[in-house]
Amino acid sequence: MLTRITALLLILLASFVVAWAEPVSRGEVLAAIAVLEKDVTSDEALKAAETVTRFGKESEAVLLIVGPETLPWVQEDPPEDEAAARMMLMAVYFAGDIKSQLKKGRAEDDPYSGWLAAIKGYRLMKKKHPRLVIAEIEEIIQKEEAGTLQQEAEDLRKQQEQEEQQERAKNTV
Repeated sequence: MLTRITALLLILLASFVVAWAEPVSRGEVLAAIAVLEKDVTSDEALKAAETVTRFGKESEAVLLIVGPETLPWVQEDPPEDEAAARMMLMAVYFAGDIKSQLKKGRAEDDPYSGWLAAIKGYRLMKKKHPRLVIAEIEEIIQKEEAGTLQQEAEDLRKQQEQEEQQERAKNTV
């Protein structure tokens, strides 16, 4: 498990640090997303997570707004035995968000689609690791079951949009 945690963290870190010669194509990211949707716990999922993360970082076709509001499970200092799962769920969140944006044809952050993908990925993880409990994902699941998650995502998207407009206004003065 520790080897898998280290490998995942290194892959995700490398995707943020290393400048890659070839950008990830739309086809490559969609194939990687399909791998994550099929089985987030597979060996192929590690490479798929790297591909999705790179695309999200490099592509102008999508916009990913990352912070404690969108990825609350990543902001904590996780126990070592949960670190890999939390990082993989970050990539799964990116996959859901990216897939939605590519389908719509516009670069507009979609936290709701990301959260739904993270919920699905978490449930797949729990099938193989029943003791896995990530409180922040459990809270997102409760909000979805209560019917409030989609509105929370829309409110967050509007808040992000307003902050972006305010930032642009500051820069044009």
